Amino acid sequence: KFDKIPVKIIHYSKDDPLTTTGGVQSFAKGLNQIFQDVEFMTPKNLNINYILTNQIPVICDNQMVSDIPEKIPVIGFQHGVGAVKYSVTGSSGHRKLRRAQKKASKRPNTIWVSCADWIAKKFEELYGNKTSNVIYHHIDTDLFDGNLNNENSKLILHDARTVHKGLNILPIIEKEFHEWKFESLNCHPDEVPDRMKSARAFIHLSKYEGNSIVCNEAMAMDLPCMFTTVGLLQDSNRPSDVYLIDADKVYTDNNNILLEEARLFINSLKEKKYNPRKWILNNATSLISYKKWMQTMIEFQTLSKWVILPTK
Repeated sequence: KFDKIPVKIIHYSKDDPLTTTGGVQSFAKGLNQIFQDVEFMTPKNLNINYILTNQIPVICDNQMVSDIPEKIPVIGFQHGVGAVKYSVTGSSGHRKLRRAQKKASKRPNTIWVSCADWIAKKFEELYGNKTSNVIYHHIDTDLFDGNLNNENSKLILHDARTVHKGLNILPIIEKEFHEWKFESLNCHPDEVPDRMKSARAFIHLSKYEGNSIVCNEAMAMDLPCMFTTVGLLQDSNRPSDVYLIDADKVYTDNNNILLEEARLFINSLKEKKYNPRKWILNNATSLISYKKWMQTMIEFQTLSKWVILPTK
């Protein structure tokens, strides 16, 4: 165990993490495991005077850095690349995101932090803004403890909530492998660890990810995982003890490749012992995050000239 970083921070994003759910919200709440005190702000309660008067570091959801006056130093956290997401989904919301991120990337007085190497590289390639630190989403490995209780389980969990996360192709697998029970993880966050414990495997057939927290949770729980080659799985230091399939092939083929890969994965459950938890323990624990956030706070203190860390 470690003492939390003795700093008060503000997380600033579009939605309140205490009343809404999603990847950014999970990340925001997870900062409580690293920092002594975390406040949440959204455009509805953004208080610039309070930030400046108390000299509180603000961690912004990437494009939201543009809401903070440039004289105030901020940390921009890169969860994903709007330009890539838009190329996959074609949605007007993601086109706006692309535009907002492009604008945000030019903001001075900003320390950029990313949750995956591929994201950091893509932003530098697209807009030239360099990332100071890559901090993988940490998982509470005491909660997601790898102690499965899934003997004879026929449950395969997934998170196919939208079309680009596999909503339309998951039923194809479900129909073919009817002896298995496929269920969405659409439940309260507190229920996720127990549901994972009782499952036999986890499938995530996404067309696009930044760095999926639910995939990391499944790996931390040591579930056999079938993932598409998106998000974290593009990093050179990617998890290796998972079953990987090519996202393009799965989405462009007439379902033959999808069903063949699903069959190979399901058959492998009988003979192969998957151990994806090892990658989490080596790369994405709270302690690893703590050390990288501490480096970021030292960098922030230098940039801002605010005294935020206690002097020894």
